[in-house]
Amino acid sequence: MSTPFKQFTSPAEQAPKDYQQLGLEQELPQFETDWNNNLAGWTESAIIGNPWTGLNDAPRSGYYNPLVEGFGDDVAPIEWTPFPNRLIAYLTQPGSAANPQLGGSPLSMQQVMALADNGEIEVNGTTLSLYDPQASGTLLNLPTIRCPQIDWNGPYKLFSPYGPRGWLDEYCEWSITRDADGKMRSVMFTCENPAYYLTMWRIDPRAVLGLYQTYIDPAVQLEDLYLRYQYDQPTGKKGEPVLDPTTGQPAYDVTNKWNSGTARVPGQYGGALHLTSAPNTLSAEIYLAGAATIQRPDASSANPQALICCSQYGQNFRNSDPTIGFNANQLAGSTRISLTNPVGLYLQQPLSFANWKGPQGQDVSQYWKITRGTAGTGPNGKDQILHAVLEVPVSAGFSINDITIDGQPIEYVGQIANQMKVALSATGMGNLSPAITPCVADRTTGIQPYPVQLVPLELFYGASPSDLPAWLAPGTSHSFVLVVQGAAANTTAANARIQFSNPGVTAQVTEFLENATPVPGKTTDSGTQGYVLTISVAKDAAPGLVQLRALNPDESANPSAAEHPWASALAVVPGV
Repeated sequence: MSTPFKQFTSPAEQAPKDYQQLGLEQELPQFETDWNNNLAGWTESAIIGNPWTGLNDAPRSGYYNPLVEGFGDDVAPIEWTPFPNRLIAYLTQPGSAANPQLGGSPLSMQQVMALADNGEIEVNGTTLSLYDPQASGTLLNLPTIRCPQIDWNGPYKLFSPYGPRGWLDEYCEWSITRDADGKMRSVMFTCENPAYYLTMWRIDPRAVLGLYQTYIDPAVQLEDLYLRYQYDQPTGKKGEPVLDPTTGQPAYDVTNKWNSGTARVPGQYGGALHLTSAPNTLSAEIYLAGAATIQRPDASSANPQALICCSQYGQNFRNSDPTIGFNANQLAGSTRISLTNPVGLYLQQPLSFANWKGPQGQDVSQYWKITRGTAGTGPNGKDQILHAVLEVPVSAGFSINDITIDGQPIEYVGQIANQMKVALSATGMGNLSPAITPCVADRTTGIQPYPVQLVPLELFYGASPSDLPAWLAPGTSHSFVLVVQGAAANTTAANARIQFSNPGVTAQVTEFLENATPVPGKTTDSGTQGYVLTISVAKDAAPGLVQLRALNPDESANPSAAEHPWASALAVVPGV
């Protein structure tokens, strides 16, 4: 029995609160429409899967779209620990002694916790970094072969995901404020997705600025949040703002100086308003849940690691991806599932502060504040916390480092993170007896271009990580880049063809890029290609999500959807 469902709402129902707080209530309807389009597209993408370059990954009939079918009633929470398990798995096991960078012995848990807080660690006089844009140290390497288990004998490759907080890849990131003595005064935790802020920014950058000034620092200026060119590019010079032609405004930088790294200095830089690590996106979460619904042979789904190797979704040895996938797979063995509205990733506050004590044995629960989201309001009474802060003021007479958990002083944020969980909820509908499908494999024949990102040309050269559907405004014509995997080697601008499901949207390819910037968290190591194209939108083009596909030169002019499936979530014609 399904419940009618008309619209996806914002995580923790936060958007109405934000727009009221900001005094921008008139912009809420546009945000809600855009947000629903985001979720609708990502849901359809999760159902479609990858029929273009992969085998046994599509369709995902065990995942359903509640906008089409309504919602079921059975809710199941899925939880995991937010400390980055990949650091533990790759650096503390006995086999990690084979890593030539570690000097013949694994790292201790204390070293790994320090690495998580600082992004670097010194081993035998060498600084090993997880992120090093200034090339001042040595980037840490990890084993390349991870399925069915880690091959410690190599080869090795650079740690990924790369980025100023890339290693915090469990859908929870943090930022630490220290005093002059190096003591922790405050820790910000966030599990809020960047798409929320990208969506809000496209409507009105002032709204995003207002949230930064409220939750991060009153000193934040609008210009601080602009995406800027990292290098001289055909569309702009290094350091210049990246202009988004679909809005007429500079684009948003998800890793701006106020939302970057794990160190915060009030009034200067740092903070954790939303997630920044490339895999920590809501679209990735939904896509993963859809992928996990396909049932695999018993030997390939016996445990989370076996299943993630078989189904090839997410990252091995994370707490999050294998746990989400394994639980979704078990649910989908008997019922179709969808993620519960409001779809989001939510922090769960520590179950009890009874084992937390101040230096005189005092209660310290008062120093934990939920700043965005709510506690106890989710399915099964779960928390729907988006942002929280543990902060001990100077007036208390002690610091976070003076607090003990189970008698142990807090030295690292990981000790706090291990008291918490991150959670999502799935809803089941109907009975299901799914077929057993072999493990995912790469196609060797019949490969078609797999569309993964569509952005204006300026945002492509500005390296925007946006996973929002591109705005195709009626009556406009502009250059975009469609990033794909698996385009035929003989593709050229002259023989390339891009089709849209909306007859009011047409495209002319002007250049074919044999190598295009990968989209972190979405593409694989096989590389990406890009079509530079001029997209023209008729004045009377119907509003709504637009599907698209890129045809190889040897394909017929208009193949059926069965012969060449359409991709979702990449483009939308906005309503008037």
